[in-house]
Amino acid sequence: MAINLDSGFNILYFSDLKYNEMTIEIQYKGQQIAQINKDRGVDQMKIDIYSQYVTPDFLSELKFPIKDFLEAINVGMAALRDA
Repeated sequence: MAINLDSGFNILYFSDLKYNEMTIEIQYKGQQIAQINKDRGVDQMKIDIYSQYVTPDFLSELKFPIKDFLEAINVGMAALRDA
């Protein structure tokens, strides 16, 4: 299941074997840019910001309004709380 935001961000539920709990992946225009996990509980979620997964030709597009990124993080955290 994916949550698509008008800003170009997508939130995807993700089961990463590195973590004990469910995670969510944040994508921007189809590129993975972050992952939030709740291994330490919903009050201590952690975010990993990725640049190694972004294709080099996309780096120039990897600029967006902070409010849009914060919205994606907040929507992702809420989705992860309910997962």
